[in-house]
Amino acid sequence: MEKATFISGKQKYLFCTDQGGLAILNPIIELMADKELSFELVLMGEHSEQGPSSKDLSEWLSQQKMGSYLYAAASWDKVINIRRLAEKIGFSDEEAQYIGYDTQPINVFCCRCHGINKMKEQTEITCCHCGLLLIVSDHYSSLRDAYLGYVAKL
Repeated sequence: MEKATFISGKQKYLFCTDQGGLAILNPIIELMADKELSFELVLMGEHSEQGPSSKDLSEWLSQQKMGSYLYAAASWDKVINIRRLAEKIGFSDEEAQYIGYDTQPINVFCCRCHGINKMKEQTEITCCHCGLLLIVSDHYSSLRDAYLGYVAKL
């Protein structure tokens, strides 16, 4: 499991987490309290109807001042959504840490139809768009946020 790293010298620290991510962020939160640093915590529920909605989270993030630092620790699907919201608002990679605690899904780009497929821990996948059997390569495209899937040899 990945650990959060304390980044000193920020105006304010923001924590966005679910119950599982709270264990990851707890050492940093305790450090904040000990040093009497300014921080806010948003706890998301396990289900979408619990905790803040994406709109509420977006509003909360957009109200923060420059010099704030974001820690997001949750299941990967939540972390991906938080990251998209934060980047859309203007948080850079230097202003945030994103930590997922379950298996991270990866995207696979089909070389035939250019569709994006989601998968977890597989070396082969059948494209859900065109049905082609793909072998997942280590070639990653940041533009597509996906690994390239090559045609599997028959």
